[in-house]
Amino acid sequence: MSMHRCCRAFWGVLLLYACSTDTPPPEETRPIAQDPEGARLVNRGAFFLKQGQPRKALTVLHQAAKRVPKLPSVHFNTGLAHVRLGEYGLAIPPLQRAVELDSLNGSFRFVLGDALSAEHRYPEAIFQYQRAIELEPEKALYRYQLGKSLRATADFDGAIAAFEAALDLEPDFVDALYHRSELLGRSGRPAEAEAGYKKLLVLAPQHVAALVALATLQTQAGRHREAMSALEQAVAQEPRHAQAHYLHHQILNRMGRADEAAKALQSYQRLSTAKRHYDQGQIYLLKGKREQAITSFSQAIEIDSSFVDAYLSLCIVHLQANDSQSARLLLERILGVEPEHVEVHSLLGETHLLERDFAAAQKSFAEAIALDSTSVRAAFGLGRSLLLSKNYQQADAALRRTLEWAPTHLPIYVEAHYALALTQIQLKNYEEAKTLLKKVLELNPDYPQAGTKLAWLEASF
Repeated sequence: MSMHRCCRAFWGVLLLYACSTDTPPPEETRPIAQDPEGARLVNRGAFFLKQGQPRKALTVLHQAAKRVPKLPSVHFNTGLAHVRLGEYGLAIPPLQRAVELDSLNGSFRFVLGDALSAEHRYPEAIFQYQRAIELEPEKALYRYQLGKSLRATADFDGAIAAFEAALDLEPDFVDALYHRSELLGRSGRPAEAEAGYKKLLVLAPQHVAALVALATLQTQAGRHREAMSALEQAVAQEPRHAQAHYLHHQILNRMGRADEAAKALQSYQRLSTAKRHYDQGQIYLLKGKREQAITSFSQAIEIDSSFVDAYLSLCIVHLQANDSQSARLLLERILGVEPEHVEVHSLLGETHLLERDFAAAQKSFAEAIALDSTSVRAAFGLGRSLLLSKNYQQADAALRRTLEWAPTHLPIYVEAHYALALTQIQLKNYEEAKTLLKKVLELNPDYPQAGTKLAWLEASF
């Protein structure tokens, strides 16, 4: 099931604290005011988090913690940086320290609860979620996360109650609806579960997991035609959904359609085997075992030639090894399977840039923009390729489009300012170039060469 809605809300909380300054107790205000270097380090750490550079943030935040050890946000952002890196065990101690320093901050407790939950320390996570709810009872997400941890401890009644409390606050909370319906089905309440899935599908008609779960309930009730309709919708949305194909096989068998059932079973076996190889490749990749990862991803593709995620993962391995030619060939194969994949066109453009083939890069980025006129990645790539090929007027337009669309917290926003500054230098718009470089340094004082370029401009023009 997609968790995008929940993740957006969760990361919204994280970014809120990464990008803000604390409101420390009065006795803490003076020490940080008297330590400008400490304040600078705190702000730099928050900046790196905002820019999606948690490893850099950690380096700075460790220094900040030594100077202002009683400032809650220093510890919170340190924990947050570890969370962003998936280092949940390392995140817990600084998050606990942040909670000690600011025990009435519900969001601090919520993020600590998530880190504890990620480490399967569910009773401790439940406590933190409950305290967060006491402090900020209006937050539906807190109740939803509590429900997930209660579910992990097999307290299904408690989890159902938590999901229902989240829905009382946000009736259109799709993920809460899904998990509540799932647990109702497990608890011998199929009619309520089915009603929940149907309500969810009104809100999110393309929710594949809900369609498959609804089809499962309908199959168990002997309503095969209804189940087939739900499965057809699921497979239309996600053709590689192995469980949907297996359920399809079961229904066809029960309906006496043996030949079709056999084909559905073959599809399930092919997809599930390819997925096992793909998952193993991801494990190898995390462990830094590149050759084994290549073998696993290649096996997944051999079994299922339409497995786009396996192609992309294999492409990333090749790019990490600076093998742009192999990456390019794979990306071209993906476009043979899925010709309207915007990110693949953009990644192919970036691969062409690595090979200094600017014309091919511009073609790929233009195709991505034709498919999605608001693609920031494609607009920036087009601007860079035009700049590198000395088409400065066209580069100017593409880079301005990037700045119009790019989220201000992403590194690409800073990079687009710098590239546009270089373009203005070539167009002899020196004052605008200075303004752009000052903005780069305001956003990231450590941006390579920006200070040198600005000093040269101010001395020369």
